[in-house]
Amino acid sequence: MKAVAVEGAWSADGKRLAYRPYIQAYSGVSGWRQHRGGDTPPLWIIDPASGTLEKIPHVNASDKNPIWIGDDVAFISDRNDGAANLFLYDGHSHAVRQLTHETQWDIRSAGAYGRTIVFEAGGLLKSLDLGSGQTQPITIHIAAQAVEARPQWKDVVKNITNTDLSLTGKRVLITARGDIFSVPAKDGPVRNLTATSGIREADAYWSRDGQRVAYLSDEGGSQTLLIRDALGLSKPARHALTPARDATNASYYTLLGWSPDDRRAVFQDNHLHLYAIDLRNDAVTLVDTSKRRGAFEPAFSPDGQWLAYTVIGANYFTQVRLFSFASGRATDLADRFIQTDNPAFGGDNLLYFTASIDSGPTRSGLDMSTQERPLRKAIYAAVLAADGHSPLPPKSGDEELPGKSKAPLPGGARDETPTAAPLKPNRIDLEGLSDRLVPIPIAERNYDHLAVAFDGALFYLARKQPGSSLEPPSSIHGADADLYRYNFEDRSEKLLRSSVADIHLSGDRKKLLVGLGDNKLDIADANERFESKPVDLGGLRMLVDPREEWHQIFDEVWRMERAYFYDPNMHGLDWRAVRARYEPLLEFVQRREDLNDLLVQMIAEMQVGHNRTGGGDTYHERPEAIGLLGADFRIDRSLYRIQKIYHGDRWNPFIVSPLTAPGVNVGEGDYILAINGHPLDATINIFALLQNTVEKQVALSVSHDGTTAAARIVTVIPVGSEVGLRQWDWVARNQEYVERKSGGRVAYVYLPDTGDNGFTYFNRMFFAQSDHDAVILDDRRNGGGQAANYILDVLSRKYFSGWKDRDGLVFNTPAGAIYGPKVMLIDQDAGSGGDYLPYTFRSLGLGKLIGTRTWGGLIGISTNPPLIDGGFLTVPFFRMYTPAGEWHVENEGVAPDVDVQLDPATVNAGSDNQLDAAIAEVMGQLKSARSLPLQAAPAYPTQLGK
Repeated sequence: MKAVAVEGAWSADGKRLAYRPYIQAYSGVSGWRQHRGGDTPPLWIIDPASGTLEKIPHVNASDKNPIWIGDDVAFISDRNDGAANLFLYDGHSHAVRQLTHETQWDIRSAGAYGRTIVFEAGGLLKSLDLGSGQTQPITIHIAAQAVEARPQWKDVVKNITNTDLSLTGKRVLITARGDIFSVPAKDGPVRNLTATSGIREADAYWSRDGQRVAYLSDEGGSQTLLIRDALGLSKPARHALTPARDATNASYYTLLGWSPDDRRAVFQDNHLHLYAIDLRNDAVTLVDTSKRRGAFEPAFSPDGQWLAYTVIGANYFTQVRLFSFASGRATDLADRFIQTDNPAFGGDNLLYFTASIDSGPTRSGLDMSTQERPLRKAIYAAVLAADGHSPLPPKSGDEELPGKSKAPLPGGARDETPTAAPLKPNRIDLEGLSDRLVPIPIAERNYDHLAVAFDGALFYLARKQPGSSLEPPSSIHGADADLYRYNFEDRSEKLLRSSVADIHLSGDRKKLLVGLGDNKLDIADANERFESKPVDLGGLRMLVDPREEWHQIFDEVWRMERAYFYDPNMHGLDWRAVRARYEPLLEFVQRREDLNDLLVQMIAEMQVGHNRTGGGDTYHERPEAIGLLGADFRIDRSLYRIQKIYHGDRWNPFIVSPLTAPGVNVGEGDYILAINGHPLDATINIFALLQNTVEKQVALSVSHDGTTAAARIVTVIPVGSEVGLRQWDWVARNQEYVERKSGGRVAYVYLPDTGDNGFTYFNRMFFAQSDHDAVILDDRRNGGGQAANYILDVLSRKYFSGWKDRDGLVFNTPAGAIYGPKVMLIDQDAGSGGDYLPYTFRSLGLGKLIGTRTWGGLIGISTNPPLIDGGFLTVPFFRMYTPAGEWHVENEGVAPDVDVQLDPATVNAGSDNQLDAAIAEVMGQLKSARSLPLQAAPAYPTQLGK
């Protein structure tokens, strides 16, 4: 770990550097996040010749952009309320004074010549004369249009957000980049049914006969349901969605389906309401309201008169409900002790669904205690009619009498009927329904996407269960399921395909659309043979007018913030006034990157953490894969010499150190003279010779003394990232240091986040050291994730009892605990879950916090959809409050009990003074702490019966 200058300026004489430090640690460079909560680092002035350091007076603010003005340093800071302004540090008096007084726009960058500072605020350039203190605008006219702003054709395969299969599977309806496409499975052209750059069309579905499509449109700034012909030639019919409860139009809608009788569509808003709209008269009905956030998963009955869907109750369990459009009433399929999910109607009045009796520990995804908890579901069929038949009737083996009517097809299949045949009414008898549930005799797994084919066979996906395996890194996200088919005739299941993301049936239930991840689609016959063919998406292109699209993105970001932000009153901010202030700047946007910059400034007006936006259709050079050797180098005698080799984590099969592989025999101090036969010396960048070598064999010419006479050839396989190697090296060195300094009494546990990695690190490091007397938890640079209740539960374990084994060591209940002193290291780069962990650590009285104030961001994110071009927006939609009913931590962070700044000089000297402070604290506590657990059992009883 060392401090490096990431932003700095040399004095005119080149003898001093004013800079803002970053700490280069296990993962490369860890940046200081600008936020009003945590203590961001101060600006420093260093004299490299003498090594002396001078700190510019610092408060809880973001100081940046140092500029030398003679012996003084100007810089940008938001240390006073309002906008960020220019300040000046007097090199003689060491006082700081404010130079500018911008109130509406932040000063974002500045430079100087002589005694004049030029700065930018609100997109305008201004000059400040330090002698007079006068500020003047600088007028610049640039008449140019960037290439990125011109209309252009775009491949939109990577922007697919929704798919639906037509009646007979001849076409796929695809929503991508805000347009609706009709893509042939085999013959015919790709049709863009909407072709609008400045409008977002979404969630497209086929009508029953495949002649019309329904979708949402945000034309005019509010979402509307449109229905048009399948060729996209006629003007669409518009249906207003806004229910009476949303008169202010402050909701965001998602279309969820179209009924088989084409009469109704169902949709949800982001405020947990499920609606149905009658397309004959546009009457909107509130079907239900979920207690908690989650998908409704609607399924229409074959006649369209009933809706099965899911809600989430106060107990966090998902429940399947049946809603009758005739009566307007909803009925639970099961009681509150069972989680039911994934409803799918079959023929012959059957409803398939999943049910689980062990779902409780998995229900609150915010809790880290849900990590690696398997969820087991069984599949059931509900016989909806009182006189209905089980899909698994007893098999008698008898001959049927001549003329006897044929029993229903297994699984509730329907006889094949012509496409235009009238829909058969469904009969659902609610009384006694809970007694007519039939379990399907297959293993309990984590099932979803149930679908009943034309012949009654049941298709379903089984997701990989967490914790049972750790798969190699994969680029295909979400394609982790196995596709099965259950045959009711011979009562057996068959695995059809692995690595599946999702499935959808065609309207006639004879074709299956299979999502394979990475925007790849197959269409297969919905039968046992399962012969599938890929859908050609090569024609999925659209003409994009960037300026129209940028306006749509700006508008949608503004609307999403209004719709999803946890406080309907936006913390009192006049959000319409904010829009009016920033929207005129759209005129000057020339690139998608410019738009991101504008959006960041707009949403920053809310002054909360986790409120981010970025990505989208930005310009990207094709990256060149650079092979890395897992080592640090230094120049010695104009040659590359290996200064340090990172051995990595030998117990992680996916983190491999190239230079430590058996047989390589390369050591620290060796010289690399050539790579793949190309000579290497100080005039050549070593990484230029490692281009395009990731996971490929590379020949290194290595010498112990730097001479060619002693050179030998070794073969290595470079890796694409050194993050894991460097991270574990840093962690292992800290653990060894604490072990040595404490005489083996204190455990060290690092927590890189409060998600998957933090869970893994904690389990690996804590329990292996549970025989120690005390523990240091390192929360620094914690990237957040979940609320780490699991870690806190383990740390809170109290000593109940010891147990005496005749021969072995005593053991304890609870086992796997450290009962002695505990301290936690924190810093300004620990945020989100990394804020919550130290906050609750102190609230529970587990120990002291040492270091610097944390970032300060505890309004959660990740519920709103992505932007039209794949850009992201994270609107904070849920916030933590204390048991006393107070808002805390957001924008204030968690302050340490013992404040220890990690200064650059200490870091560069190879020391970690925060870790030293933690060791000193915990060792001091051990002097007076009661020794638990008891290391020896009491004397054996000497009387019978005792």
